[in-house]
Amino acid sequence: MGATLSLLLLAAACGGAGTANSASPKPSATFTMGQMNASGVTGTGQVYKGAGTFTVSIQLHGMKPHSEHVSHVHIGSCAKPGNIAYALLTVVADAQGKGTATSVVAEYYSMPSTGWYVNVHEGENMDEAEYVPSISCGDLPAA
Repeated sequence: MGATLSLLLLAAACGGAGTANSASPKPSATFTMGQMNASGVTGTGQVYKGAGTFTVSIQLHGMKPHSEHVSHVHIGSCAKPGNIAYALLTVVADAQGKGTATSVVAEYYSMPSTGWYVNVHEGENMDEAEYVPSISCGDLPAA
């Protein structure tokens, strides 16, 4: 009986057999991805702040099926574009033209006074001039 009571107390102290907390982390900020250059590509995004990192997640629709698109965080805003600050993962569209990319940036989320924005480009790289134009853009909020 004493062993059974000890096991019950140990299980209770360790959380017992209850369900694990599987809730998704709450984003520090959300933003909208708008179409650029009449592309029709729109979507949403989230920023998750971590200890010395931040994560940018974007969900887009309206892309060409099975296409690939390089993406970055740039300094500035969609209305006042600037240089690339951080490379993000390539966004790959599925057969329905939907794509998601979640990138971890190994920096603190300390936005410059001029702001940051996420830019998704026309092509899979920046090697060709026709790949450079933006198809979707979203200003990152101060988080």
